[in-house]
Amino acid sequence: MKSEPDFHTRAEIDHLVEGIYKTLETTEERLDRRCDDIYFPMDLTINSLTSKIEAIQREIVEIQGYIARRPEASASIDRRNNKSTDNRRRTSVDEAKNRGRLVQKVKSDMSDTHNHG
Repeated sequence: MKSEPDFHTRAEIDHLVEGIYKTLETTEERLDRRCDDIYFPMDLTINSLTSKIEAIQREIVEIQGYIARRPEASASIDRRNNKSTDNRRRTSVDEAKNRGRLVQKVKSDMSDTHNHG
């Protein structure tokens, strides 16, 4: 039995070599990613946190823009102007205009129960 010599054309050899190089590149990339996960986990964590911070900052800018466009938005929002929610001015006893006059009692004093009723 006569064996045939093992001949390949140049195109076949080029195709085989190309496949070998692609396999090596893929393996090398996987190895690099694995090494990064093992040896540089802090870098990955910092990059992840940085990305999240940037996303949150973009959301804050969007929210600030939305608040600024709302016609009913308070002027104190986003300007750090602390306005009091109590719009009524409290008058001190010394500044009272009704000094010396009788003033209608608004709220019952329950501690003085023997005079009520």
